[in-house]
Amino acid sequence: MRLRELMRTNLSRARRDTPFGDLVAAHRRRDSRLVYVVDEADRLLGVVSCYDLLRAALPFYVDSGLARALPEDAAVLRDGFAAACRDKTAGDVMTAEVVTVSPDDTVFAAEAYFAEGRHNVLPVVDAMGRVVGEVTRRTILVVLAGSCGL
Repeated sequence: MRLRELMRTNLSRARRDTPFGDLVAAHRRRDSRLVYVVDEADRLLGVVSCYDLLRAALPFYVDSGLARALPEDAAVLRDGFAAACRDKTAGDVMTAEVVTVSPDDTVFAAEAYFAEGRHNVLPVVDAMGRVVGEVTRRTILVVLAGSCGL
């Protein structure tokens, strides 16, 4: 089975200069793990995950020990998040090195990428580097289970 047969095509896209707050809004609106940062020709430049947004908004020095010592009022988190919303763009927070697959790749190839890279979602790009869809582990599971009558 080829990925073009099961990839999701209704994706959130952003430009490199898209404000941080718009990226958060895109994550809240869509049932996708990624916002795809593209150029004018829809070529993939990078992706923004919830992890990328939180990493950009939270202090880098917070570890589990310090986190337990912080007050519960969440002012530190709120203030850091508000500052990130004002100052950062997609280009600032995106992950630029992205493993991609082709619409003509097989489900087995996608699963190999998932296993090797510990990814849960892969962008599907055409020969020109344009984002045409995404495939997730969940999608593959649902399709394979359905083909077995489960």
